[in-house]
Amino acid sequence: MDLSEQIESIELKVRQLALKMERIQRENAALQEDNKQLKAELDRQKGTAGALKDKLEKTQRVLDLQREEQPEHSTELKDQLDQYIQEISQCIEWLRKH
Repeated sequence: MDLSEQIESIELKVRQLALKMERIQRENAALQEDNKQLKAELDRQKGTAGALKDKLEKTQRVLDLQREEQPEHSTELKDQLDQYIQEISQCIEWLRKH
């Protein structure tokens, strides 16, 4: 193999490497964008979970008071509390998956 063939071989390899680098850079940019979107969704879900937790705590306090004062309303509030617990469980499950 003479010098010009070696140079052509090196040039070919450099071009192939440059193409691979461009492809990897595009993939990296796409993955970074996906990561950014997933982090934003995670933040939204954490906010939802926090809001649901606050609702749950408030409902629990109200439920405790009404149990003492008005036992007939406790069943309705218990159902509402169970619904909040289910929503929180769903959020937690979603967060675990992501």
